[in-house]
Amino acid sequence: MAELKFRRFTLNQRVQHIIFFTTFILLAYTGFPLKFPDEWWSKWMIESVGGFANRTFIHHYAGLLMIGVSVYHVVFHLLEKPRFDVLFNLKDLQDFQQQVKYYFRYTDEHPKFGRYTWKQKFEYFGAGFGAVVMGFTGILMWHPFAAMQYFPIGFIQIANLFHTWEAVLASLAVFIGHFYDEHFGKFPNMSWITGNISEEEMKHEHALEYEEALNNPELRINNNKNAGIDQVPNNVLIVTTKDTAQGESKTDQAPNNILILGLAKMVFTVVFLAICAWMLWISYLVLVEAVNTYIL
Repeated sequence: MAELKFRRFTLNQRVQHIIFFTTFILLAYTGFPLKFPDEWWSKWMIESVGGFANRTFIHHYAGLLMIGVSVYHVVFHLLEKPRFDVLFNLKDLQDFQQQVKYYFRYTDEHPKFGRYTWKQKFEYFGAGFGAVVMGFTGILMWHPFAAMQYFPIGFIQIANLFHTWEAVLASLAVFIGHFYDEHFGKFPNMSWITGNISEEEMKHEHALEYEEALNNPELRINNNKNAGIDQVPNNVLIVTTKDTAQGESKTDQAPNNILILGLAKMVFTVVFLAICAWMLWISYLVLVEAVNTYIL
């Protein structure tokens, strides 16, 4: 029996992604307690990393690492062959309109996306914009008195506000939006580790790219069990084979796998909802602070 898998991410891209989201989580975990020091969870979170000095060290150097991997990402993709299909175009607007109609049952036709959907483009450029804003404002806030030698104090205060608001916005987008789209609905989504996506996901999420792969004989590798995935160029269709005995064995194990998968998804759901509640509470606190400061 043949199983089709499509290579979505290279090893280089997967390592970049892991470094980026690890530093992002560390920054959120060590940043929000400083913003809300009177909350009960803030004191617990600071103690969990070994105290305030460790919190500061982790926050600063996680920020530097995020800036570093962001710069590397831009330079790497400019030096290699750039992909212009990651840029927004008119089709994204058409896809958005079609998807709204599909969700509200005005049509049965799901939009046909290429390599990147309009939501993925928003997340990608949103992460890039956030990295720039957070990186620049974070460096200013690291040594505010030194920064005041080059910038007026009002500029530093505005940088502080932007740092907080962008942190909240980015955390909402990642912990709720991105997690829901890419992990909750596709649980367990292991493409960030393996680099591959299934044929079913390829057909549903990237139908145009799927059709291109099937219609291009140069992108096909037949029954190549020994080909290293990371040695195969991007967009290559990988075909693996399984014998009948393996298929029967997996059928026998199906009930156990379903039970384990169900338990894992339940745990993930609880954690996901807890993070959502936390992020919404932080958003509420920031909104109240903004209203009290700038309106009342």
